[in-house]
Amino acid sequence: MPRTVNASLLTELAKDNFTFVHLVELSVGSGLWLTDCAHDVSYGGNTYTASDELLEIGSPTETQDLRVNTVTIELSTSDLNSTYLSIFLSNNWVNRSAVIKKACIVDGSVVGAPLTIFDGQISKWQAAEKSGRSAIRVGIASHWADFERVNGRLTNSSSQQLHFAGDLGFEYAASTVRDIKWGRE
Repeated sequence: MPRTVNASLLTELAKDNFTFVHLVELSVGSGLWLTDCAHDVSYGGNTYTASDELLEIGSPTETQDLRVNTVTIELSTSDLNSTYLSIFLSNNWVNRSAVIKKACIVDGSVVGAPLTIFDGQISKWQAAEKSGRSAIRVGIASHWADFERVNGRLTNSSSQQLHFAGDLGFEYAASTVRDIKWGRE
């Protein structure tokens, strides 16, 4: 993925007094903005919450091949009532946007524009026990993961209600389909 580096960021990288941090945005529920920085980071109108529960961010690999790239993020769930666990259990998470950026922090603020290191969709999650700790592993896949999905709507009442609440145009579609005589007299 081609990237351009902001001029302010290039200037700062030539110096020695900066810190690189991850900015993670998961569009599940009302949104999760997390960072592995020691303090909260404000950028782009969002506040990325400093969290010691952001345990691991996988390293994406890039190739010239057309393939589905994936990254895994691991979040700690210190108890069964974990905020992250309840967010994933009670919200639609399938194909929600997920972006991982790397930002340069100087004097507590982001310098220049963060580099997007992965931009994709949440493809799966699982709760796991490992070495006496509980964690949620969130799988993020590139936009190619959804490449073969067939778009469109179904001709049933629930699909119609999803797009046009109160419209009963397909209320009897399921029973009507049985009466169509295809190629018969």
